Amino acid sequence: MNDRDVETLKRNDNCLVRITTCDGEVMIARVRFVSESNQDLIYDLVSTTKESQYEKLDEQPAYLIRFNDIESVEPVGLSGSQVESEGKVQ
Repeated sequence: MNDRDVETLKRNDNCLVRITTCDGEVMIARVRFVSESNQDLIYDLVSTTKESQYEKLDEQPAYLIRFNDIESVEPVGLSGSQVESEGKVQ
């Protein structure tokens, strides 16, 4: 992850982003909090290519990922209401 990715996360607070991790997972996440001092991101998971890594719960918790585990970040063009009406983003 580079400085441009950090800026993308900060500009997309409470918005959807596509995150590719260093282990190859691709997820759509809603940005909740970006901490440059702790070098991590708190996010709500919308969809992922590795669903088996996540416990199925009625209410999904927020997750934390460290910057050094993120390979790249890009904004997603869907708003939250579009995701809710269309179901999970793939």
